Amino acid sequence: MISSMMMGCLDNSNQESASSSVQADATTDMQQADQVLTVGAQKDFKSAIEGRTLIFETLIGVDKYGNPLPKLVESWDLSDDGKIYTFHLRKDVVLHDGTSFDAKVAKFAIDMSMKGASYKDYVEIVKIVDDHTLSVIFNKYYDTFLLDLASEFKGKVVSPLAVEPEWDPNGKIVEYVGTGPFKLVDYKKDQEAVLVRNDDYWGTKPKLEKVIWKTVPDPYTQIIALKAGELDIIGVGEHHSSIPYIELEKLEENPNIDVMIQSFGRYQVIEFNCQKEPFTDKKVRSAFNYGIDRELMVRTVFADVTEPSYVITAPWFKWGPDNIKNGYMYDPDKAKQLLAESGWEDNDGDGIREKNGEPFVCELIVPFGEANADVVSVFLQAELKKLGIKMDILTLESGAAGDKKTAGEYDMYVHHSSCLPSSGDVAPGGKYYSKYTTWEYAYHSDELDELIETAYSTPDDVRQREALDQAWLLLQDEAPCIPLYDIVKPVAFRNKVHGFTFPATMFETNLQEIEIR
Repeated sequence: MISSMMMGCLDNSNQESASSSVQADATTDMQQADQVLTVGAQKDFKSAIEGRTLIFETLIGVDKYGNPLPKLVESWDLSDDGKIYTFHLRKDVVLHDGTSFDAKVAKFAIDMSMKGASYKDYVEIVKIVDDHTLSVIFNKYYDTFLLDLASEFKGKVVSPLAVEPEWDPNGKIVEYVGTGPFKLVDYKKDQEAVLVRNDDYWGTKPKLEKVIWKTVPDPYTQIIALKAGELDIIGVGEHHSSIPYIELEKLEENPNIDVMIQSFGRYQVIEFNCQKEPFTDKKVRSAFNYGIDRELMVRTVFADVTEPSYVITAPWFKWGPDNIKNGYMYDPDKAKQLLAESGWEDNDGDGIREKNGEPFVCELIVPFGEANADVVSVFLQAELKKLGIKMDILTLESGAAGDKKTAGEYDMYVHHSSCLPSSGDVAPGGKYYSKYTTWEYAYHSDELDELIETAYSTPDDVRQREALDQAWLLLQDEAPCIPLYDIVKPVAFRNKVHGFTFPATMFETNLQEIEIR
């Protein structure tokens, strides 16, 4: 083995020769290996945003802090009053079906986006200026428009010819045709999708020739297949941890597998039904927050893979609660005191508190596939039992769980905070804004709505921060959920896979630099 001191004594020519040799060997290895990557994912390809981003791109990009970046829009201008965006489009982009990307296609994408975007009520007109210039005129300032255009959920660019009826922004997408680095060539629902490299891609062309997306819902089956070499990479196809944290140490010990972990500032939370007793009572919600030992949870259940969270979302998030320093730290005595103040006492000595003759029994709904929720729910059950509360666990398929949430048929619900490219839960499209009907039974108030509207309708950064700080203080006091821990995203792959990097957001999949050696 050559020591670092001896390495320093090598002359430059020898170093250059060694470097050239290594590069040549790597190139030869890459040429000899089939550039095919087999991805294991819990969701069907078309159901997974991480799959769709390989096909569809957005007009705007975003960095990990929430700042907008050029993408299919090369640059933009904003009027002094913040009401007119002028977009200058890339001129070297062609969709997979040969359609040229121009202002007409970009307008179509924005018109499609407005069907579900929170900015739709603020737009006066979308106007084509010339073949590669587009203007969007607002009736009032709206702060997060560029972020909306960076979201595949809202702002993906689809070929107008792949929609039925064609060129109808209200039409149905019938073919997956976009501008992305890969093209979809074969698809079997809930089984497999085959993608090939887009050789006409405008950006960094993938080194991979083909990606095979295999739907494998069970994470433990994924791990077995990865170890057997039937899958090349897992964890990349979900915007949460599809790999159970308790399995990571064993994967890291496997000489054939590499593991990478990244935080995106998305926290696991337990949402309360704030419109249903007993969770209409702020003292009860606060007691639950004080009564959970998050530190114990991450150190034991998760073996230090992640960190506990005491506020709703990451403080470093651009719109996050950077004015809240401590949050609800573990204080079981305070939790018991609050429950007693709310009238919940164990009068018969059976270990369960009662009020008006009714025992404190509640139910936690766990959507199947939610990050590590199986072990989390059991831990919560044990923690609440110490407080004199019986919590039942109901695990449902995600669609059935969502139906119960929408109907308000839940006490508590395993969920998560929002993260990029969303502007967060305290936003016009966030769950704590009363006009966001997907979360009708979350905490809402007129005061909070007013603070949110103030924050996102002003171009004044100082005024926006003041409104956001007030909103976060109000929410923290109301305890609308139980924040638990940072949902770090692990990705595991065979060591023949080289060049994997995490993208800026957990909703993207970056495969351009990957090569098989």
